[in-house]
Amino acid sequence: MKLNDLLKENKIVAFGFPAVRDLVRYDNKESDTTIIISTLAPSLLVGHGINEYYGLDLPRDKVFETGLDIIKADVNVSKYRLTALEIYPWEMKNNFIIASRHMGTVEILKNEFPFLQNAPVFERVEADDIKGKHVYGTLPHHLIAGCDSYVAVTIKGFDNAKDGDLMGKELKERIQIAEYPIMLEMIE
Repeated sequence: MKLNDLLKENKIVAFGFPAVRDLVRYDNKESDTTIIISTLAPSLLVGHGINEYYGLDLPRDKVFETGLDIIKADVNVSKYRLTALEIYPWEMKNNFIIASRHMGTVEILKNEFPFLQNAPVFERVEADDIKGKHVYGTLPHHLIAGCDSYVAVTIKGFDNAKDGDLMGKELKERIQIAEYPIMLEMIE
């Protein structure tokens, strides 16, 4: 499904970076249906009480300054169902992996969670790498939907242009590791 079609038919609530939030300027204000569009980590959406939303399939390494930039890109969207799991990750069976290109994050995860000491680390993952796995890290929505469970690891206020390869005390203060894992299912 295309984002532009959703905007024509629905009012939206948008979560994510500024250009995504700017999309509300272009929705159908007359519609009786309100949907949620997000680029936030699904674990953050759980905190907002959201269990269904549309995730944007944004091209990797492309910068969007405004909602109009995203509209012009005519991106695809997928609808997801989000379930918070009220178990602690260490209560799960093995099959843990870490998905992160950021070595400081990997170091913190391995130090904080002994059960991740021997977990394989993937800088880039394919769907087959995460199938049947419990993943710690940062993944796009469509890949999260392919793993058994996912624990989001994000850096508060991260801006690649300014923060680059954040390390040490500053990283430790800004890293956010979800308390509980989630499951994400693509439903459209």
